[in-house]
Amino acid sequence: MSEQSELNCADLGLRQMISVGDVLKLVPVSRSTLHRMVKTGRFPQSHELSPMRIGFFLDEIVEWQENLGFLKSVYINAPAQL
Repeated sequence: MSEQSELNCADLGLRQMISVGDVLKLVPVSRSTLHRMVKTGRFPQSHELSPMRIGFFLDEIVEWQENLGFLKSVYINAPAQL
C-alpha cells in the first residue's frame, strides 16, 4: 500500500485500540493485577473484540497514566487524617 492510500485512524475518526499484551508492555503489572484493576474501576474498561480477544482504547490508557501524577499530588498534599 502506498503512503497516500494508507488509512489513518484519526483521519477516519476512529480510536486506536491495543491488545492486553501491548497494555502490559506500557503498564508494569501482571495480567492478573491488570484484570483486578479493570474489575475494581482503577483502570480503563476493556472491550471484547471477539470471543477470545479484548482490547483497550489507547487514549484511555494515556489519560489514565496522565492522571496518575494528578492523583499522586492530591494524595501527597492532602491533609493528614487524625
